Amino acid sequence: MQRIIALIDCDCFFVSCERGKDPKLQGRPVCVMTGGGDKGIIVSRSKEAKALGVKMGEPYFKAKVEHPDAICIPAHHSLYHEISQQVMDTIRDFTPDVEVVSVDEAYADVTGFNKLHKITYTQFITNIRDEVLKRTGIPVSIGLCSSKTLAKLASDKAKKCGGIYVIRPEVDKILEKVGDDPIDSVCGVGRQNSKHLLYNDINTIREYVSKSDSWLRKGFGVNGVTLKHELLGETVSSVNPKPEPPQSIQDTSAFAEFSKDIDYLHSTLSGHIHNASKKLRLWNGYCSTIAVMVRTKEFAVYQLEIKLEKPTNSEKTLRDAAHKLLDQLYHRGTTYRSTGITLMDLIIGKKRQFSLFDNLEPEDDKLSRVIDQLENKYGSGIIKAGC
Repeated sequence: MQRIIALIDCDCFFVSCERGKDPKLQGRPVCVMTGGGDKGIIVSRSKEAKALGVKMGEPYFKAKVEHPDAICIPAHHSLYHEISQQVMDTIRDFTPDVEVVSVDEAYADVTGFNKLHKITYTQFITNIRDEVLKRTGIPVSIGLCSSKTLAKLASDKAKKCGGIYVIRPEVDKILEKVGDDPIDSVCGVGRQNSKHLLYNDINTIREYVSKSDSWLRKGFGVNGVTLKHELLGETVSSVNPKPEPPQSIQDTSAFAEFSKDIDYLHSTLSGHIHNASKKLRLWNGYCSTIAVMVRTKEFAVYQLEIKLEKPTNSEKTLRDAAHKLLDQLYHRGTTYRSTGITLMDLIIGKKRQFSLFDNLEPEDDKLSRVIDQLENKYGSGIIKAGC
């Protein structure tokens, strides 16, 4: 049976939450930032702020100079978490098969609900959109088709045409709607894959799906073939209401400016460790191996990893080990463009059995968990670690 999948995406979610709390912000160029003071980073923008030219990820110290009319507000993560839960609960009132993929985005399997309610699928997802807005005050965009990949593409289009976009699941209808879209607009097509595709003169979705499975498998592996069939409307990946725990956790990003400064590299790495370890604790997980990565200005990548004495979710333990690896990787005079951390050999919820003689009982950092709670309530960076 062909599935029908909706992707519900909250519009400018953090900004929408702030506007719900303060209606005076409606229609104004609003930005939400994480971090404190001039070290804040823009993480959500209203359409008015986008029109001013404010960029996602732009440092606050730069935004306040270049866009003085923009209203920058510190993030209130506890508020966003609470409203996100309300949005997801509202969607579940329409269908039990909801896969939450982020704080502001979820897939929903709505197969057959048109017949149950004797309405069209378009009207059904319009009802979802209207009810979410009524209960939470959050505007959402909803895309609909027969695969997650196409539902995501449809939701992106919905943001530009009234909040609802439906792609009929027949191949000719799919290609009529998205066939000429750039292949790099598809979620999951990374930079390297995009370069490879362009090198082979594959620029659009239509050109991609015209390739044989064997050609795609040779160049991009099984994921390349899966992507093709999802783009043809086949439900390869179904909606999973119970998300699988991660096999590893990674956090990395490019620097705002290239740097040779070891102190700057340590600072950025600390940020990645904080983000990754917080996500690890959210899963009630423990890490047994960590890897540190540095990427040079010329895109050369160097990495070292280390096995920890015992599984841990302690930010301090991970930070101490990671910074030792960074010191080994660093070469004076080399210009770097990014650092990153990967947590591996994860244990989720202490599922692994330990020997009485190993002394490998996981290290559960209660202090880090308290800091997580404070950040969720008052915003990222409310507490800084000492040396």
